[in-house]
Amino acid sequence: MPAFIYKLSGAGILFLFILIVELLSAVLPPLFPRDPTPESFRLGLALFSPIGASVGVLIGFLLNQAHANINQISSLVATEAGQINNLDRLLLRFGDHDSLVIRNNLKGYLESIIRDEWPELKLERGSNKTHMKWRTISQELFKLDPKTPKQLAIYTEILEASEQVAESRESRIDRASQKLPKVFWFAMLILLLAICSIGLLVGTEDKVTPFGLGIFPVVFGVMLGLLVIFDQPFKMKNGIKSTALEKTYDSISTRDE
Repeated sequence: MPAFIYKLSGAGILFLFILIVELLSAVLPPLFPRDPTPESFRLGLALFSPIGASVGVLIGFLLNQAHANINQISSLVATEAGQINNLDRLLLRFGDHDSLVIRNNLKGYLESIIRDEWPELKLERGSNKTHMKWRTISQELFKLDPKTPKQLAIYTEILEASEQVAESRESRIDRASQKLPKVFWFAMLILLLAICSIGLLVGTEDKVTPFGLGIFPVVFGVMLGLLVIFDQPFKMKNGIKSTALEKTYDSISTRDE
């Protein structure tokens, strides 16, 4: 999908796809003028319902999947924020100088996710700067030296928490690169052309064509627009935000016990 589309608001995307579908519906019949026959009229009536219903079911299913994907991504971001928060608590409880230094680096890592990596997710990739910050933290964690049984127990939890944080980041980046294949959009174009072609069979003086060339493009355009919005939420102008991570950053910044 062209990048400029994701610079529009959600309403702008909906109107854009309604306009595109309306234009295709209006332009196609005049390009192939013909006088419908009773046979072609009946054929048009017979084809319209199953094709329209099939398109609706297909897009509805994909919309449901895309919406579930947004919910999963939002949950993933919230989970990642919680894991970073938990790691910070453990480092504070560990209680030596080195762990406090790592805490400060963890805060810098979280800030880098928000400032550096979040914009990169629109390009379906992570930030190398953020990656290097986490790499440094990982190396420092393995250098911690627990001296008491309490520190040893906390150290085990620290390593587990760090693995969770790393996995959550990789999952978030992977989700940002997932999208519908190009063949789907090609199939949608073919189905749209098929629906619009029904107007060639039934003509203009009937009750089907006003719906097919009027209401249907609006419905079809709205459904396609919603699918674009839900398909890649990180690219949207008002898409998934880093709010959960920002709240965790504020919490870490004020935590002293």
